[in-house]
Amino acid sequence: MDQIQIVSWLLTRRCNLRCSYCAISRDYKDIPKEYPKLSYYIKHEMSTDFVLDSLSRLKAHNPHCFMLFYGGEPLLRTDLPDIINFCNKNNISYSIITNNSDEVQPFIESLLSSTDHIQGLTSSIDPIIFSKKGDSDRVKKSLAGLERLKEYSSYIKDIVAEITVDKDTIKDLYTLVYELTKLGICSDITFIDIAKSPYYDFSNVSDERVLVDKSPEISLIFNEIIRDGLNVHMAKVLLPKIYEILPAELDCEVEKNVHNLTIDADGSVRLCLRIRGVMTPKLKLNNYIQKDGSLNPDLKKFLSRDKAAYCRRCNWSCIIMSQLMTKNPNLFNDLIHTKVREL
Repeated sequence: MDQIQIVSWLLTRRCNLRCSYCAISRDYKDIPKEYPKLSYYIKHEMSTDFVLDSLSRLKAHNPHCFMLFYGGEPLLRTDLPDIINFCNKNNISYSIITNNSDEVQPFIESLLSSTDHIQGLTSSIDPIIFSKKGDSDRVKKSLAGLERLKEYSSYIKDIVAEITVDKDTIKDLYTLVYELTKLGICSDITFIDIAKSPYYDFSNVSDERVLVDKSPEISLIFNEIIRDGLNVHMAKVLLPKIYEILPAELDCEVEKNVHNLTIDADGSVRLCLRIRGVMTPKLKLNNYIQKDGSLNPDLKKFLSRDKAAYCRRCNWSCIIMSQLMTKNPNLFNDLIHTKVREL
């Protein structure tokens, strides 16, 4: 049975940062001729009504469907309070993925004052904060994000640190997750991904040397995180799966069972967060999901065609989670953190 477990929304392609590994908020070299330029997505951003109608359809499809509001930077959308209030009112689970930088703080304050509560907020915090070398935007957002998450944890229910690990920063992963766990903050661990072709338009990384390979050291770090009960999404089942597909060899099998969906800034459906695809974006979300929640058979057909043509595998942790939730729906409770452990 096809059932969507997690939906990633690129609410906007606009962003106040230009992190080196991200290609969503910029045009990039050798972009396929079938792909629109960034200016198209900015001009044709989906409307508030489209988002709210789509959320209703997804809720009818699966009442436990989990929404991830990405960008770009989603807080740059002035209608985000309307979207969050709708989710709160209709018991839709979600998290807002923000870079949490200085520039977006006024928008977070406005969101807090315009909503009765924020259920989930996810901030990028990378182990690069320990070395403070390399990408200045990445260091800046991680340092600021860590301090702010301490503050937010007192009035936002579900605080999550999104940790992106590469070959240079893996050594500090355990320390970062341990410190976050002490603060009652859960971690979502993902590994730097690579653009295996121009059709991989999410990642701007082309150097395979930054990827994390399987090794006894990586296995030890994962085992210590599990052994010590640190707060990581679905740690016991997710980390072994991540290790299995390192450096970037995941087959999500989304064409066999539609368990994950990604919506681009114009309301079209992508193959996945990593790859836009060519066939799948021909239709908007409301053409694929009926008001009663039923799925248009073309969704699976187009996903299958795009995956066969353009996917060369990846290591995206969210699509692993939705794949695991299809097999065990009880893992939803781990995703929304019904229990959060503090050390």
